[in-house]
Amino acid sequence: MSTILIADDDPLMIRLLEFNLKRFDCRLIICREGLGAEHLVKVERPDLAIIDVMLPGKSGFDLIESIRADPDLANMPLIVVTGHGEHQVHQRLLDAGADRVFTKPFAPSLLQSAVNELLKRHA
Repeated sequence: MSTILIADDDPLMIRLLEFNLKRFDCRLIICREGLGAEHLVKVERPDLAIIDVMLPGKSGFDLIESIRADPDLANMPLIVVTGHGEHQVHQRLLDAGADRVFTKPFAPSLLQSAVNELLKRHA
């Protein structure tokens, strides 16, 4: 069974992600702030993380950089969700190490496809 970390402070987005990830028969770990998410990534070693850019405590961008800098975590698939649709923001996130970036709101089918692909690739 795969483990997916969701790092987002928006309760509605968390519910949406939980609903759309049910089909993967996975264990979900929810964290509503960046520092806690960083700790959970190191302790729980999820198979994939879905990270919001705007997190209290530590931004999603900083969290990505922290994960990619850790040799034990560097290959973990990372999906980033953001309210910023600008190409420069997406490119900066991809350059930092995000595998996929989705602008809110996004089609659930796109998220599901990305999760499926990244979990298979990481297995």
